[in-house]
Amino acid sequence: MANPLDMINYLFGVTIVASDESLYIEDRRPAQGLGFSMIALVVVGSIVGWGWLTRNIVFDEFTIALTAVPIAVTLFFLVKNNFREVYIFNKKTDSFSFRRQSLFRNDELDGSASQFRAVQVLKRVGDDRDFSDLVSDQFMKTDSRSGRVTYSAALMCQGPLFGQSDTQILRESPPLLSLRRTERRIAAAIAKFLNIPSEGVIDVL
Repeated sequence: MANPLDMINYLFGVTIVASDESLYIEDRRPAQGLGFSMIALVVVGSIVGWGWLTRNIVFDEFTIALTAVPIAVTLFFLVKNNFREVYIFNKKTDSFSFRRQSLFRNDELDGSASQFRAVQVLKRVGDDRDFSDLVSDQFMKTDSRSGRVTYSAALMCQGPLFGQSDTQILRESPPLLSLRRTERRIAAAIAKFLNIPSEGVIDVL
């Protein structure tokens, strides 16, 4: 019998395949908005399904509306957010290709892999401070943020491209399973393949 954790990792995990000439990274983790809406859909669907089987729920306008809202929200995030991203590096052609896929959109970014000089893991802490915390932090020169922590692997470019930032973040919208070890694994694979420094975990605002 298959291990449920292996099944989850296969469906919503990160696959890294490296050879002498190419590096292939497939990130199947859903974006946070999509992930939370999918969880809500499963919970509501389970409650409604169990209630229907046990005849504790009567299908009326309220029940239909309660079921339709999570479905609509999930479809909205499925259209808006990426559920799969693929990063390909090729030494022979000195190229990279980043593909970001949502339900109705498939964005692709191509360029030269030699433009990257380093790789980092960016750490962001959600800002949950109230007014008094903001004033205190400003006066004491501290940072008391303690919200949700997200990590994102990012590539440092040689310089700004066409006025853009010199930081190329792989997951612009943090995934549901934004774990430090996963992002460090991605960063380490890229650093090793491109033979560029890995600058570790960097705190950013």
